[in-house]
Amino acid sequence: MIKNVSILSGLSLISLASSQYLGCPPDGPLLPPPQRLQESALIQNASRQLQSAIDDALSGNTQAGWAVENASFSIGLVTSDQTSERPIWEYHHRAAANVNGTAIVNGDTQYLVGSISKLISALLALRTGIDLDASITEYFPQLANKSSAIQWESVKLGYLADHLSGIPPNYGFSEFFILQPLLEQLGFPPITPADVADCGIPGLNRACSEEQLLEGMLKSHPITLPAQRPVYSQLSFALLSYALSQKYNKTYAELLEDHIVQPFSLTNTGASPGNSSVAVIPPVENSWGSDYGDNAPGGGLYSSLNDMTRLVKAILDKSALNTEAEVREWLKPHSSTSSPTTLVGRPWEIFRSTNLTPDHPHTIDVYSKNGGAYGYTSQMAVIDQYGIGFVILTAGPAKVYRILYDSMLSVFVSALEEEARFQAQKYVGTFASDDALVQLNTSIDDGPGIKLDSLTRNGSDILDAIQQFYTQALPQFGALSPQFRMFPAEFEVEDTMLVNGNNITVVKEDWRINLDFLPNTNETSGSDLPGQGSWQSYCGAWQTTDWFYYGNEAVDRVVFLKEKYSQDVLGVDVPFLRASLKSS
Repeated sequence: MIKNVSILSGLSLISLASSQYLGCPPDGPLLPPPQRLQESALIQNASRQLQSAIDDALSGNTQAGWAVENASFSIGLVTSDQTSERPIWEYHHRAAANVNGTAIVNGDTQYLVGSISKLISALLALRTGIDLDASITEYFPQLANKSSAIQWESVKLGYLADHLSGIPPNYGFSEFFILQPLLEQLGFPPITPADVADCGIPGLNRACSEEQLLEGMLKSHPITLPAQRPVYSQLSFALLSYALSQKYNKTYAELLEDHIVQPFSLTNTGASPGNSSVAVIPPVENSWGSDYGDNAPGGGLYSSLNDMTRLVKAILDKSALNTEAEVREWLKPHSSTSSPTTLVGRPWEIFRSTNLTPDHPHTIDVYSKNGGAYGYTSQMAVIDQYGIGFVILTAGPAKVYRILYDSMLSVFVSALEEEARFQAQKYVGTFASDDALVQLNTSIDDGPGIKLDSLTRNGSDILDAIQQFYTQALPQFGALSPQFRMFPAEFEVEDTMLVNGNNITVVKEDWRINLDFLPNTNETSGSDLPGQGSWQSYCGAWQTTDWFYYGNEAVDRVVFLKEKYSQDVLGVDVPFLRASLKSS
């Protein structure tokens, strides 16, 4: 039996120490993704705001930041719940200096997408079902050569898609032989064509064949060891496509058609060259119409805003692969960089930001892929916790996509956060059992999730009891934060419920109370030894979910009951207290 003993006398000190502590929310959505965004007044207002800002920049009323007459673009906002195959908001612009290609820029206009090709190729590999844990030497045993400095036997196919192979980014292409005279003037020693690779060098020799590329790999030097750290590599995707072609006895173009183009009903996506009559061809040096050959899987695809929208929506609604779990697994980092804000996936470029919602700061994971080809830049991104994605396709000066991307993130993410908080108001209020024995109070403040203000049973403070329990039973976790917040567990089931004499369909939506712990500082530890608080930024709350049970029910689990069609909250179950509560 836990009693009110003196060990809790330090809670006032803990509360004081934690007054500015924002806590460690779970790594996931802080609130359920907002629904019906096309109908949202906040999103519509944000769309008008961005539309007006771009209009002003293109008309010269404000500074665009690029040569407006040289840059065409197509951009769009995509949501997981949209019914249309077009973005819920889109903007197209054809530069005044464009004289080639299409006369009208719209959702079906073709652009080179550069390294977004890598993401599409990774999706292709996942959809084929090829064993990504297999070594590349299973397909190309000639690489298992002791003369090679690269440990090819240790290079898995998955490492190629993850940028974890440790191999160089290119073969031949990184040799800027065309600039040799300038480099000699700058002090580089003279070289001849005999000193460089015999293929793949722009302006000097032909693109590499598969045989030449594999032979060249035996002469290449590793950048790091396999699975050691991410090293961006275009070459990895050529090798991955070779393995796919060998296993399925089809060309990359045929596999792309079978596993990407047809299943997603894409009409303007493929390996360059595309269709010039429906393409933006910018009035700057560009590579439209080029045959990228074996480099197509890593950077030689073309696509359109509508086609990219279909792919983004399939990722957001978890239909891009065989199961939802496979898509969720794909949307995970596989390695980290030296920056805590930059992670690497397959082959996602993951940005972890805490400043995209300045009014309500919290961590947001942006899963993206950037692309660049001569004269073209592009960006594709998904933010799964909001159920939204962005597509930016540009032709012209390279800086255009960055400016547009920053603007879209700034305008839309803040609006989405406000919409999520607005829709979450239905979870806020006072809930009580029919006999008033159990009461629960929630609110929304500037912090993350839903704030659990109080939970009582028969006049007893249950939240205080939880603190007492952790202090005595699980002291290894440290001091439990006195601030309790709830977050969606992203798990729900349907059921029927009798309401006013009628059976209705309800959604039982699991939430968890985040049991967070205060950082170990001199104040909370009571120690004068040096270094207290050295690891206070460590987030340990992920280790404490579901640790405290009462009567075979987790003490951190609550279940909101919502009417299926209106999504109105009807009540909340607190299983460990054996209580069903209604809004009062």
